[in-house]
Amino acid sequence: MSEPSPESPGDSPPGGFISCGDACWPEPYVCDECCNLELDELSPALRMMAAQWAANFLYTATGRQFGGCPRTYRPCRENCAPGPNCCGGYAGTGVARPYRLANSLDWVNISCGVCRGRCGCSEVSEVYLPGVSSVLNVRLDGVDYDPCGMVAVYDDARIVRIDGGRWPVCQELGRLDGPGTWSITVLEGKCPPAGVELITGTLMCEFLKACLQKTDCRLPRRIQTLTRQPAVRLFNDRFENLADLRTGIWEIDAWIEQARYAGAATPSIVSPELVQQTELTWPRQGVDCSGSL
Repeated sequence: MSEPSPESPGDSPPGGFISCGDACWPEPYVCDECCNLELDELSPALRMMAAQWAANFLYTATGRQFGGCPRTYRPCRENCAPGPNCCGGYAGTGVARPYRLANSLDWVNISCGVCRGRCGCSEVSEVYLPGVSSVLNVRLDGVDYDPCGMVAVYDDARIVRIDGGRWPVCQELGRLDGPGTWSITVLEGKCPPAGVELITGTLMCEFLKACLQKTDCRLPRRIQTLTRQPAVRLFNDRFENLADLRTGIWEIDAWIEQARYAGAATPSIVSPELVQQTELTWPRQGVDCSGSL
């Protein structure tokens, strides 16, 4: 079994995210060379409001397709024979995906945990949690374990033990933590494209400048001026790009556009007779868990 993580997130979801409606968004990174504001001198409440504003804007501008939230699950089962388990559902024999019992409205929602697939050479211990993009923490008996080298995620759903260990048979749901309990903290949802922290920080900085009425704020103003000697005219900006959620700042709008761009997808025909292959979706080679692959 893996050794406890020296910097484990504990029994609470880790930081690095801010609330963004029903989703979560990575915390902004404010570049000192890009934002000439003394952020430490501003009130924490103002900084938080600007960060949430920037996160919500980018989350909406990219079609609400990105932004995963850390969630902690406490899987459990009572035994491997079909029957009520401590999760309120049923346990099945060697089945990884939920299914409904014949002639019944009851669902088998957690597998027996140890099974051998058609393409597997040995039994594995796994739990099924759909929509998992990464595993952040594993906590057993009140002790945190680094998931790197301990688990792998297949098909964005199957969390498999790769350290030779097995998931506990059941747990004490009457306790929040400590002996007899275990949990998995995962990141759900689709990860935003690279550069999201920097772009969020850039937009956050401009929102703060607008609030503080800084003259170097790059966000377009409602009142615009047009100077033609010797006359100076004032007129209202029509905000033509506002409906498309554009800011008028090149790097921010370019990031939004590439995040929304689906490209010219080539039509393809897939035969239903083809066997769907198992895909390793976490950890990604050279990106997650450096040195553990």
